[in-house]
Amino acid sequence: MDDRIVNSETKYRGPVFDVESVSVNLPDGRTRKYDMVQIQNAVTILPLDSEGFVHFVRQYRIGAHKEMLELPAGKIEEGEEALATAEREIREETGMAAGKMREVGRFYMSPGYSTEYMYTYLATELYSAPLSPDQDEFLNVVKLPLDEVMRMVRAGELDDSKSLAALILAMPFLNGVRLK
Repeated sequence: MDDRIVNSETKYRGPVFDVESVSVNLPDGRTRKYDMVQIQNAVTILPLDSEGFVHFVRQYRIGAHKEMLELPAGKIEEGEEALATAEREIREETGMAAGKMREVGRFYMSPGYSTEYMYTYLATELYSAPLSPDQDEFLNVVKLPLDEVMRMVRAGELDDSKSLAALILAMPFLNGVRLK
């Protein structure tokens, strides 16, 4: 446990995450309680095919109260490596597998209240290799040219944080892909 955290008590246990009440020593000597979400780490994948199309999924998100356009992503199962999760999730969510999967970055999703750490991958040399999606996933695959995706980012039309972060982190690795 971090030496700033002086106490932690689980307040809620759920199927996807737990919520803890955490007491933290502040720099001025006071102690303050925070709620912290304990959740599995995850992956986000930027699937880019040989024609320059990015493969997204569109799905309903309860926190946003709407359908969102997102890059494929998923939770890392216990004992699973991040790369293995990425290889599984791209197949489950898009029906494609990657001949090459390159890690392009890592980041905390929302460190002010959550432990979730995200690994991001650029997937290329795509080929058909579908796996069945999770029972609660109702996904529609949407393929968009990378130029259009970057226009959407600039116009504020893509509002999923993990997708935005993955696109930015992948930029140095997109050699040979023409952007307008």
